[in-house]
Amino acid sequence: MDEKKWYQFWEESGFFKADPTSSKPPYGLLVPPPNLTGDLHLGHAMEHSILDALARFKRMQGFDVLLLPGVDHAGIQFEATFDKHLAKEGLSKQKLGRDAWLKKAWQFKEEIYNSVSSGWRFMGLSADWSREVFTLEEKVQKAVFEEFKSFWEQDLLYKGAYIVQWCPKCGTAIEDIEMEYEERKEKLYYVKYKIDESNGLYLTVATARPETIFADTGVAVYPFHPKYKKYIGEQAVNPLTNASIPIFEDERVDKNFGSGALKITPGHDPLDFEIGQDHNLPILHTIDKNSRMTDLAGGLTGLKAQEAREKAVKILGDHIEKIEDYIHSVPVCERCKTTIEPLISKEWFVKMSPLADKALKHIKKINFVPKNYLKILTVWIKDLHDWSISRSLWWGHRIPVWYCGKCNPNHLVGKDKDMVVSLEEPGKTCQTCSQKHWVQDGQVLDTWFSSGIWPMSTLDYPENTKELQKYYPWDFETSAPEIKFLWIARMIMLGLWFQNEIPFRNMFFHGMLRDLQGRKFSKSLGNGIDPNGLRTQWGTDATRMALYSYAAAGRDGRASRQTMDERAKNFRNFTTKLKNIARFIIELKPASQGPALRTQDADDKWIMDELNKTIKTVTKNLEEFKLHLAAESLYEFIWHKFADIYIEKSKDRRAEAQSTLEYVFKTSLELLHPFMPFITEELWQKLPHKEKSIMVTQWPSTKQT
Repeated sequence: MDEKKWYQFWEESGFFKADPTSSKPPYGLLVPPPNLTGDLHLGHAMEHSILDALARFKRMQGFDVLLLPGVDHAGIQFEATFDKHLAKEGLSKQKLGRDAWLKKAWQFKEEIYNSVSSGWRFMGLSADWSREVFTLEEKVQKAVFEEFKSFWEQDLLYKGAYIVQWCPKCGTAIEDIEMEYEERKEKLYYVKYKIDESNGLYLTVATARPETIFADTGVAVYPFHPKYKKYIGEQAVNPLTNASIPIFEDERVDKNFGSGALKITPGHDPLDFEIGQDHNLPILHTIDKNSRMTDLAGGLTGLKAQEAREKAVKILGDHIEKIEDYIHSVPVCERCKTTIEPLISKEWFVKMSPLADKALKHIKKINFVPKNYLKILTVWIKDLHDWSISRSLWWGHRIPVWYCGKCNPNHLVGKDKDMVVSLEEPGKTCQTCSQKHWVQDGQVLDTWFSSGIWPMSTLDYPENTKELQKYYPWDFETSAPEIKFLWIARMIMLGLWFQNEIPFRNMFFHGMLRDLQGRKFSKSLGNGIDPNGLRTQWGTDATRMALYSYAAAGRDGRASRQTMDERAKNFRNFTTKLKNIARFIIELKPASQGPALRTQDADDKWIMDELNKTIKTVTKNLEEFKLHLAAESLYEFIWHKFADIYIEKSKDRRAEAQSTLEYVFKTSLELLHPFMPFITEELWQKLPHKEKSIMVTQWPSTKQT
């Protein structure tokens, strides 16, 4: 079967295109944009298959369907990939400079895009490719600028030095939800902090990071500590710097960890930062953004943090009371797996409280599938902290803020400062010096800042276009659960904030496909399954059907190439069965046949009743997004009821049964089309039909028997 021929036929016929001027009711489905540098994997195949089945179903039901595709610029991931590419040529960001680097980056983007863009059409995705969007293109830039400018005007933006999660390898701040946790066996050091050296008094603090003691500025103990409460208000001596640091009570200290006393390092721990702020402690830095020790570390300056740890323990000497084995979770960057360093960095933030409050008032308008995700997202939004939106990268939407290089050399932020919020370099002069010395902010916006307004920017927001009026809010969105906070929650909050409306009516979380040991598929583990390899061996239709068997909402599936081959092979056999049925009904058609569709015979009536049941079941399951059940019921009906029972019985009364055979088979193909588009089109075209394609024929309805 020539899949390329049918795909080209559909696309050239304009069947994929939405029409905002149509009187048909709209049905919008938004394709989650794959990362520019990411290989298309089994998860993409799953998402595309789900989206396409629903899009084809809704078209056949008479909707004006917009299935809109796009690609994400993937700031951190693209930059890391591109920098590796440059390194092979002996080049780097430092050697090239920003402008030359960006020029080469865009060339690299085009090379990648051209090499893989055809793959984005895989799985038969019937998307409106004329509307494909890239998250750095001009119309998205306008939308992102409107988002930023609105936040600025609403006093929801600020810039300041705060504790962030820093990835030394990616060279940028990341969000908490962009981290993973690795369980590691390390050492827990019990360190003595002297209080009165003449009397030998001290308290003991447990820490897994003795190298950060250089930046300790306080010691906290939990309230009413039986041993240490008498020291509250006293001064302890930092064992590495000999500086005096205060001892105080704080209810956030975990009484079950270590001795119940906590060394406070505001510059290198989020909890310590909060405690330090509340107790007016100074902030010191002993680890820099490259994960190396600063000048504060004396003789350890320049060492990597892990190496400094071992040397710090030696310097502490008798201050070490004891050492224990310690198993704990260590945060790592989800992209590069580098250990995260919490540290102070000057970043841009969005105040999220007003957005969260509005989202919580309207989130129940969204139909979450499974329903428990309503609670999961609600709890997260309730506890939301301010969003760090700046990234120390060059690939992305550059922060649209310009500072007067003469009057504001330190890039101070405020409506009373010499700065301008503008997408382009300001044409006006600085109010203070009456000159143009504008310098743009060097950071870019978090990728999720642009992806968060994806439901709007794809429809040309902030312009009030026909598309925005007709297709927003979207009817259906799907995602893996792993980005529910990074992406889904943000789309909800930003959609409500800027459009005063939820971004989508139905939010479907498909399960994750994992290997047989329950691990995520990854390059490093070498356990991935190439969907194109499955398609090449078994065909797109069979591969799609194998994926639908895993498409239960919120339910993870375990698979290997062997298990996928087994399922796809079974559905390839189903494809062969369909061809054999078509050969029997069409090619071996009797010279004469009975009158038009009749159901007087008991067998005819039985198969028509079963067909009606199947139409109802498949329609209901598709409406409820239970694609696995819909596909299963079709397989059961076509193979076991229609082929094994009715066709076998019809052989004894072939001419009389011919009209029923044709009707049931044609209807079965139409029901099956959303799931297996290629084989159903090819076989349907051989049957009597009115429409140009099965894709635009009317969805089957029950027929009275």
